[in-house]
Amino acid sequence: MSFLSLYLNYSPKQTQTVTETKSKMVSIIIVTIIVVVALLHPAWSFIITLDAHEHECFYDTANVNDMVTISFEVMEGGFKDVGVEISGPDGDIMHQEHRETTGSLSFAAIKKGRYKLCFDNEISTLTPKIVMFQFHVVKPLDYYADPSKRSDDVLEQAKLQTMVNQLSARLGAIRVEQEYMHFRYRGHMDITYSVQDRILAWSVFGPMMLLIMTVLEVYYLKRFFEFRRVV
Repeated sequence: MSFLSLYLNYSPKQTQTVTETKSKMVSIIIVTIIVVVALLHPAWSFIITLDAHEHECFYDTANVNDMVTISFEVMEGGFKDVGVEISGPDGDIMHQEHRETTGSLSFAAIKKGRYKLCFDNEISTLTPKIVMFQFHVVKPLDYYADPSKRSDDVLEQAKLQTMVNQLSARLGAIRVEQEYMHFRYRGHMDITYSVQDRILAWSVFGPMMLLIMTVLEVYYLKRFFEFRRVV
């Protein structure tokens, strides 16, 4: 009887409220995942190979007050140094070094247009260089807080955008560190395999030389103490 009364007193409105709450929670989770993936995508790092005397440039567009972040590191090749040049939309040089191994630069864009990042391997005569770098642009909070400055309604609160930006930056740093460690691991494994092959070759070559020297010594001593009779 009590179960029947509970069933009769249970209102369909409560069921509808619970369903709406669950659908809202699922929508918030899906939107958060989409936003994180969208923000992490431009933060991925790139790995390029610069041959001797080669010069390569990369571009990205930024508006005024956008945060431009550039970081790079020479992973392999020679003395692990390359030439770096960063310039603005009008061609004005913002950073220039002829020999640099690693570096990081973040600045707010003061002009709208394309910003250029160039690497060159002019100082090398034969050795190629492997460079890993990041080059991405992050919009300011005003861009997401003002609906008139965006083309979608994904983010409605600047606070949420701040938290997502912090999460994106930390995950991007973790991803770069993992790629760097994986690259170093691959290089160390190549060295290990090379040393292993050399040890194996010398372990075979050493006993063979010892056996050959033993046979030659026995043959020489036998010929040295051999008596020949003259008939």
